[in-house]
Amino acid sequence: MKIRIIGYAGSGKTSLTIRLQEKYRIQGIALDDYLKIRDKNQRYNQLSERLQKLSNWIVEGVQVSRWTEKSTSDADLIIILDYPLSLCQYRVTKRAITQCFQKTKTFAQRKKIIKRMFKLYKWNRRFKKRLPDIKQNLYMDHGKLLILESPKDEKRIHREIKSDRSKLSNNNRKKAARNEKFLAVFLFKSPLKLAYHSL
Repeated sequence: MKIRIIGYAGSGKTSLTIRLQEKYRIQGIALDDYLKIRDKNQRYNQLSERLQKLSNWIVEGVQVSRWTEKSTSDADLIIILDYPLSLCQYRVTKRAITQCFQKTKTFAQRKKIIKRMFKLYKWNRRFKKRLPDIKQNLYMDHGKLLILESPKDEKRIHREIKSDRSKLSNNNRKKAARNEKFLAVFLFKSPLKLAYHSL
């Protein structure tokens, strides 16, 4: 199964990806890992090549743009973590404070962490304004959209995955049955070939 996770900074995208990865043995991919590539066309190409090599994946990231397009167009399920902004901002703050109090951090590193925290506040506010359009565009283009408004809604994801796997299993059984039927007809119509192969 191919899953795309989108949400605010601090919404728990990475933690959710890790849980799903461990439970269902699906490869997780963080879009943040591609931000070091400055050229967006190169980002798109590298991400697309990696996704093509995997039959199942979970892609998580706040980014919704042209270079991430394949991660939404190929997804069987798109999950949006639309949690309260106040909760996400609180998590961003908590994470920054925890990092700042690590003894190994220098003053310069702590200053950088605080600066990034305020950037994420600002980014989250902008994302909140964009989110209605993002939802509408993803629904119009892809349809398979699951919107979670609380961390307690996570069980809905497991229902969707199990449902998808059940459908895939049924399709595989039907395909196997068709193949067996075809083989039976083929052998019935080809007695000489059957005799030859039995020698």
